[in-house]
Amino acid sequence: MTEKNERSTARDAEQERSLVFRERHRAPSWIVLLGTIVAVGSAAALAASVPSMPGRSVADASMLVTVLSIGTLIGLAAATQSLVITVRESTLVVWLTPFFRKAVPTVQITSVSETVIDPVTYGGVGVRRAPGKPPAVFQRGGTAAELRMRDGSTLILECDDVVGLAAAVR
Repeated sequence: MTEKNERSTARDAEQERSLVFRERHRAPSWIVLLGTIVAVGSAAALAASVPSMPGRSVADASMLVTVLSIGTLIGLAAATQSLVITVRESTLVVWLTPFFRKAVPTVQITSVSETVIDPVTYGGVGVRRAPGKPPAVFQRGGTAAELRMRDGSTLILECDDVVGLAAAVR
C-alpha cells in the first residue's frame, strides 16, 4: 500500500469512529422511475436528433443539445437521489444528493422532537418551504424530526430514528 493510500485509509477509519449517527433514505420508487424515464428519454431524443444537426442553424442545434443534456442530467440526479443525515463530532449534516447539503453545529440545536410530515401540505417533496410552516427536507411523508435552533428557527427532517438523532446531537 502506498503512503497516500495509508493516509486515506487512516483518515476514513478516524471519520468512521467519529460518526455518531447516520440515517439514509433512498428516493421513493416513483422518483427513481420518473428520473429514469426523463434521463433515458432525453438521451434518446439527443441521439435521435444528431442526424438532423447539419440542417439546423448553429443556435438551434446548440439549444437542442443543451436542453436535452440538461434533461438527461436532471433525470439522472432524480434517479440516484438520496437523503443522508449524519452527526459527526459536533456537526449535523443533512445531504439531499446531489443538490442540497447543510451543516449545522449541534450546539445550535436546542431540542429534537418527533413529528409527522405530509408532502401534500408542503406541495411536494425535497427541500421545501410552505406558508406558515418551518422549512423541511424530506422525500416521503411520515416520521420526521423537528429541530429547534437557538435562534428560534425550526427545521424538519425526514427521520425514522428520531430518538437516536436526539441522543446524537446532545
